[in-house]
Amino acid sequence: MSQRLSALILFLIGFQLLLPSQAYAVPSFARQTGMDCAACHTSFPELTPFGREFKLNGYTLGERQLLPLAAMMQFSMTNVNKKSTAGQAYTQRQNDPMFDTMSIFVAGKITDWAGAFIQMTYDNVAPDGTSTGSIVHHSHSDNTDIRLASNADFLGRNLIFGVDLNNSPTVQDVWNSTPAWGYPFAGSKVAGIGGAGGNSTPGSSTQIEGGFAQTVAGLGAYFYWDRHLYGELSFYGTADKMFRPLSLGNWYNNSNNSALDGRDNPYWRLAWNEDWGPHSLMVGTYGMRLDVFPDTTNRTGPTDRFTDTAIDAQYQYLSDPHIVTFQTTYIHEKQTYNASVDSACAGAGPCNLNDTLNTFKAKASYLFDRKYGATLAYFQTTGSSDSGLYNTNPSSAKPNTNGYVMEVNYNPYTYARIGLQYTGYLKANGSRNNYDANGRNASDNNTLFLYGWFAF
Repeated sequence: MSQRLSALILFLIGFQLLLPSQAYAVPSFARQTGMDCAACHTSFPELTPFGREFKLNGYTLGERQLLPLAAMMQFSMTNVNKKSTAGQAYTQRQNDPMFDTMSIFVAGKITDWAGAFIQMTYDNVAPDGTSTGSIVHHSHSDNTDIRLASNADFLGRNLIFGVDLNNSPTVQDVWNSTPAWGYPFAGSKVAGIGGAGGNSTPGSSTQIEGGFAQTVAGLGAYFYWDRHLYGELSFYGTADKMFRPLSLGNWYNNSNNSALDGRDNPYWRLAWNEDWGPHSLMVGTYGMRLDVFPDTTNRTGPTDRFTDTAIDAQYQYLSDPHIVTFQTTYIHEKQTYNASVDSACAGAGPCNLNDTLNTFKAKASYLFDRKYGATLAYFQTTGSSDSGLYNTNPSSAKPNTNGYVMEVNYNPYTYARIGLQYTGYLKANGSRNNYDANGRNASDNNTLFLYGWFAF
C-alpha cells in the first residue's frame, strides 16, 4: 500500500502546483464578482455571511459572463479495516488510487434578478444497483438551484425575497447544517456499512438526507428579512415530464425505485440568524412531508408517508488567521407504510405499519490561515426495531449506528484541498460486535480516506 499511497500523494501535490494561483471556489462566480472566493467561503463549500447573501440574491452580484463555466475533480484512495464480502468489485478498488468524479458547472448571473447554479457530474465509481457491487461509469444531473430574487424595504429594513427551483431538498439552503451541503463534504465511494459501495456514513438515513436527491423538482418561495429571519416554503414532485432535465441519468439503474405522489409534498424552513463582529450564529428548523409510491412504474393506489422534522444550528468565528465553525442537526422521521407494509413479516416489506428513524450529526472545524484545517464530527442513527427493514442484524433488527469522523486537510488555495479522513464506527446496525450474524464487527468498517478535491 505504501507505494500506491506515495504515488497518489505525489500526484495530488503535482496537480495542485499546476493550477492557477488566483483563488476560486466556483470560478465562474469569482469571475462574475471580481472577488476572491474567500469572500463567500471559509473553505468550500462552507458559506460566509456574504456568501449566503450572494446565494439568496440569486447569484446576481457582478457582471454577467459570456461563458459562466467551472469544473471540479476529486481523486482518492480508501483503506477499510476489514473488507466486506459484499460488493466484490468495490472492495477490489480499495487501497488503489482512483479518479472519483468530475463535475461541470453552469453557474452565474442570467439577468439582474435571476441566476443559476447547475451541476452535471461524471461518476467514475458508480454502483450498478445490484448486490454484486459492480462498478459502472455514469454521468447524471447533480445539484441544481435556479433563482429569481429581488429586494424591498419592509418595516424599515431590507427584505430579500425570491422564487427557487431545485432538484434536491435542502440544496437551496444557505447554512451548512442541513443535509445537502453538510459534513462530510467528501467521503469514500468504496466503503460504508450499507452494502456494496456507498459513503463512509451510516447505512440508514432519513428521506430528507438525500433520499430523493436529484430525482425530484421543487418549486417554492423564500424571504430573508434584516439579515435575521429566514423562511421558505416549497413543494416537490418527481422530476419527470417538463422537469426531466433535473433528474437526467439518475434513474439509469432504478436504484431509487420510488416516486412521489403528485407535486404537493411540502418542504419548510425557518431560521433566525445573528451576525456580530467576527461571529455568526443561526438556530433553525426545517422539515418535509413525502407521500411515496414504492414502485415508480405503478403510481396508483396507497402511498407510504414520511414526515421529517428537524432542528439545526450553526456558529462561525471568522477572523484572520483563525476560523472556527460548528454545525449540528437532529432529524426525526415518522414513517407510515400504508403501501408497503408486510404484516406477516415474510420479507416482502416493513413489518410495522409505523416506524421512526432519528439521525443526529455534530461537527466542529478549525482552519488556520485558510490553509491548515482540522475537523471532528460525530454521527448517530437510531430507530424502531423492524426485521423487514433492518434484516442484516437478526438479533436487534434496528438501524442503530454511531461513530465519529476525524479529518486534517491542507488548502493551498481556497479552491483546492488535500485531506486525510478517518471514520470510526462504535456501533453498526444495532450492535458493536457480530452485527451481521457473520462475525463482522462495527469497527471492521473503520475507514481511512485520502482525497484531493480541486475546482477550476
